[in-house]
Amino acid sequence: MKKHILILIFISLANLTFAQYTTPNTGVNWSLSDLVINSAGVVTGTAPNFTISNKIVVSANDRVYIQPGTVVTFTGSTSGFEVNGKFYAVGTAADSIIFTSTSNDTTGAAYDGFRFGDTSVDTACVISYARIEYAYYALRCIGASPTFSNNYVYKCRRGGTLSSSSNPIFTYNKVERCYEYGITLTTGSSPLIEYNEFYNNNSQNTSPKNQVSVGTQGNNSPSIKYNLIHGGMFNRTGGISISALFSGSSSSSEIAYNEIYNNSFGMVFGGGDITCYVHNNKIYNNNINPDVNTTGSGININGSNLNIPIISENEIYGNHWGITILGSTTQPIPNIGNIENASSLDDGKNILYNNVQGANVYDLYNNTGNLIYAQNNDWRVYDSLSIEQHIVHQADSSIYGLVKFTPFSQFIPVELISFDANLVGSAVSLLWQTATETNNKGFVVERSYTNQNNWRDVGFVHGKGTTTEKQNYKFEDKKVNAGLIYYRLKQIDFDGRYQYSSVLQVKVEVPRQFEISQNYPNPFNPKTTIKYELAVNSNVKLTLFNVLGEQIKLLLNAGMPSGTHEFQLDAAGLNSGVYFYRIEAWGADGTSFIKTKKLVLTK
Repeated sequence: MKKHILILIFISLANLTFAQYTTPNTGVNWSLSDLVINSAGVVTGTAPNFTISNKIVVSANDRVYIQPGTVVTFTGSTSGFEVNGKFYAVGTAADSIIFTSTSNDTTGAAYDGFRFGDTSVDTACVISYARIEYAYYALRCIGASPTFSNNYVYKCRRGGTLSSSSNPIFTYNKVERCYEYGITLTTGSSPLIEYNEFYNNNSQNTSPKNQVSVGTQGNNSPSIKYNLIHGGMFNRTGGISISALFSGSSSSSEIAYNEIYNNSFGMVFGGGDITCYVHNNKIYNNNINPDVNTTGSGININGSNLNIPIISENEIYGNHWGITILGSTTQPIPNIGNIENASSLDDGKNILYNNVQGANVYDLYNNTGNLIYAQNNDWRVYDSLSIEQHIVHQADSSIYGLVKFTPFSQFIPVELISFDANLVGSAVSLLWQTATETNNKGFVVERSYTNQNNWRDVGFVHGKGTTTEKQNYKFEDKKVNAGLIYYRLKQIDFDGRYQYSSVLQVKVEVPRQFEISQNYPNPFNPKTTIKYELAVNSNVKLTLFNVLGEQIKLLLNAGMPSGTHEFQLDAAGLNSGVYFYRIEAWGADGTSFIKTKKLVLTK
């Protein structure tokens, strides 16, 4: 009889589930260890590993924080965080936070994820340097605007879902293989969506769902800039969609400096009252869906005559269609280049070429009865008869409106056909190739850390002037810090005109330990390079000694960021002989590192 009672108790405990837990709303500032004590079994474990079996509701006056290196495993479909107060989950590049599940549910429904309500404190709600996988919502905002940055979102249902005038900062994230959308927003939400990578989302692939989806209700005007948006696995995944289908809805988004490729389409603008400014995007090879009747545009504009985006300075190539304009009763009127008005924002300067189906070129298709301005663009052919072969409009059928494409660019540009970056040891090697060059003085290599608004020149490579032959170029950036690094080329003509390439991103990992390398060359005369690695930000002292141990020269005494660094020693004023160099580094985390190496100067 006792055995039966014990078995029944064991079965009851095994099937026990705890109700959700709500923090007391008394101003507590709790870690997960505090929740283990207070949540009545919802949170269990010891640092750094915790398990959460149901929902944790953070009350309006309370704060919950999660330390770097923490691993949180959610065990039920309702588990997650609902934040009505403050929430701070911030890891580091070297020690991220992991949110995962016992069920690797590729539909993104293993647990609820992270919800921020309208009473949450925007400035005190941050998720950064975290890996979030298998959640329904990696980020759900309802009238909330937290910061969500430097995260890796993998196989969630939705990367981000925003509504009710939510305006979060959504930056530097990678969102991959979500079952539905990469990020979707509606009802007046206007977030900052910048410097992200959206990759192969809509793994469901049963209906069109897009990497970035805006609309269809309210005035949604996000900033969508500097993102990498690409796919290849799922042929119903679109790039960016802007929708204003419902009465009273609108969008005046700025969509700029994005690179969009290998999707079923690049961008779609649907409905009315769309005044988006679309500029400096690179949109190419969005042709993975074979149904050319419904997909494959670099940019598609459809809906009413209130759909009037400005489209300028974009490069659009390799799609089934370049720009397509569609309508029914009332029809959209995009501005693809108008030099007859006073504004300089709509001066065309788009580059459209090689948007083909078989032998037919469809760089611009005006399937409306409206007059469309498309002046001052580069079609990669330089006479009106040839350009006519790239455009479908009134010249092809009287049912179509006219496309006014004159004047057009008659300048054969420097045509950049590849631009790549590779990490070689601790240096970044940049390689690029041109197909043709006209009046090309050369290329300024520009670099930016953490964002693309702080460009600095790091080198110059001379061009080949004017040539119709392919040219190869190389530049090596040896002095780089750990973290994300962005590069672009500024091509300059002899007459001072210039244009920018697309932006490349390189990730340089933070060294795991302190180290100093043997100088090279060694022996040397008179210059040599000393390379050292810092695991954390440190105060660094680099000193040169003779064989008697006497200090000859203090080479460096400065605060330095984590990463790999080089110091060039010029020993022109020293005699030949054996010397020693010593590094002393005191890390911001309290660690220290001291090491000495020998070098030989031969004159």
